[in-house]
This record gives sequence, C-alpha cells and structure tokens, in this order.
Amino acid sequence: MFKQLRKANKNDYLLITATLILLVVFNLSLLSYVQGQQKAAELDQAKDYEEALKFADAALYEVKIAGKNNFASYKSSLTEKKHHNQLGLGLRALAAGDPTPLLVMQVMQMDTKEAIYVNKSLLELFGCELSSEFYDYYGQSPLNLISPGDQARVKEEFTDFVESAVDEERFRGDCQILTADARTLRVFCDMKYSVNQRYGALVYISFVLN
Repeated sequence: MFKQLRKANKNDYLLITATLILLVVFNLSLLSYVQGQQKAAELDQAKDYEEALKFADAALYEVKIAGKNNFASYKSSLTEKKHHNQLGLGLRALAAGDPTPLLVMQVMQMDTKEAIYVNKSLLELFGCELSSEFYDYYGQSPLNLISPGDQARVKEEFTDFVESAVDEERFRGDCQILTADARTLRVFCDMKYSVNQRYGALVYISFVLN
C-alpha cells in the first residue's frame, strides 16, 4: 500500500509539474502577444501635438478619398508611404470635390517621377478602390499607366516636356491608358508643370475620357 501511495504521489507530482510548465508557457505567450499589441498600438499614437495633426490629416485624406459619409481612424499604414499627405490640405480640399481625375507627380530625377497625390475620380478611372492600390500599380513611373502601344510616344513627349518646361507651363495630348482592371481607355491629358517651394518640380495631370 505504501508503494502504491508513493506511485500515486509521483504521478501527482508529474501532473502538477506538467500543469505548471503549461501555465508558464501560456503566460509567456500571452505576455508576448500583449507586448506585440502594445507596440503596434504605440505606432498609432501621436507623441506630440504636431504628430497628432499629421495623423489626423492622414486619416482625413482617406475619408475624402472614400467619399462622403465615411470615417477613419489613424493607422500607421496611412503614413508608411509619404504619397498622399505631402501637398497640404489646400490641394486636397480643392481636389476632393473635383470630378476630373487628377494625378500629381513629383519629379525627383528624370527617370523617377513619384505619384504623391490622386483624387477619388482618378481611382475610379483606373479601377482602384484604395489609393494604396493605385500607388502599387503606378510604381515609380507614369508609363505603367499607359497602354504598351503608346508608351514609346508618351515617354518621348513627356520627357521633352519635363526637361524644357518652365513654371506653370502646360502640355496637352492624348493617349491610351491601361487600368488596373485591364481596361484600355483613350483619354485626353492636360499636364501642368509647377515648381513648389517645398517639394520641387511637380507635374499635375488631369484625365478626360476621349
């Protein structure tokens, strides 16, 4: 009987030990999860007044892109890319109600023209629901928006315009665009070259279906 009792005590000890190990593993996993959530939440929290304004501005832009009767909470993904929140509220307020599809590019180098602003009408024209989808489709070149058959001509015309343009100069032309959902559309483009004190050379392009 004494041996049986010792055996029972040993089994209980093993059970208790296994239970304690499981509790420790569970608590460590829970702690790791909570710390991860806290770290993610910290990315979405402003550290000062200026950053709070920046976060609110980024969320406001997403609401304007989505249209009326919407709301958005700030997420760190809204400012992972600098794109849409670079030009200040004035341009966004103007373009938010503009029915003409509008794209703004920053001419960083002759072979790099970064899209930094789009309005809702442009997203609809190119078959994109979110501005991030359009930026991914655009990549680093406006030629990604152009149908292959027109790319060589558009590249030559656009390069000549940007290299020789002066502030507020315009260029108008037509081409076929290739949308993100694989539609080919002929459009009329009105381009304006503008020198911004903060962002340097910018090109504003409006698109009208031809």
